[in-house]
Amino acid sequence: MTSLPGCRRRNRRSRRRKNGSDGCDGCDGCENGCDAIGLFSLLWLALPAALVTPAPAGTPWAARWPARLVVAYRERVSPARPPCCRFTPTCSTYGLQALRVHGLLRGGLLTVRRLRRCGPGDGGSDPVPVRTRT
Repeated sequence: MTSLPGCRRRNRRSRRRKNGSDGCDGCDGCENGCDAIGLFSLLWLALPAALVTPAPAGTPWAARWPARLVVAYRERVSPARPPCCRFTPTCSTYGLQALRVHGLLRGGLLTVRRLRRCGPGDGGSDPVPVRTRT
């Protein structure tokens, strides 16, 4: 059986032997699921593509590089993994919207928070918060 990108199957199996559990709680056949650290570790696969990928229209100047990285992730890494985001919209769409609406700092923070909450299980609608001008 082959493992998908980001799968840390060997580490989990050694822990399973110690703990005695044999259930699979992951979304892609991997016991690890779609945790934020696993997704962040996959971003290195998208870095070369981010250099040539254009930023989406309407993205603020400072947020263009992170947006290009998200687009490259969607094109290169995401098709190799089955869908496992429990929220609507998906995390990559949420990240692009947050960067476009809120800019680099707040949009990046919102995206990281969303990735930390994401994983298989019950979900629902989690839209990007509306920008408030003060």
